[in-house]
Amino acid sequence: MNAIPELNGDRFAEFTLPDGCMVCGGEVTIRATPSGAHSYCARCHSLTRPRMRVRGNNLELSYAATASA
Repeated sequence: MNAIPELNGDRFAEFTLPDGCMVCGGEVTIRATPSGAHSYCARCHSLTRPRMRVRGNNLELSYAATASA
């Protein structure tokens, strides 16, 4: 992710991860903006807000786990 394109003056990067959905294993689309990352799975319609970190040439996404009893 060397260059972040601009759309209507907003900086963003968009990419897909095959088999990246934590819910169903489907393809996930990730959109990264200066305010954070958002992910969407078209198969199960899961919307999440992963934490994104760049380490060298790698991109690391982490998802918070929550539970209620």
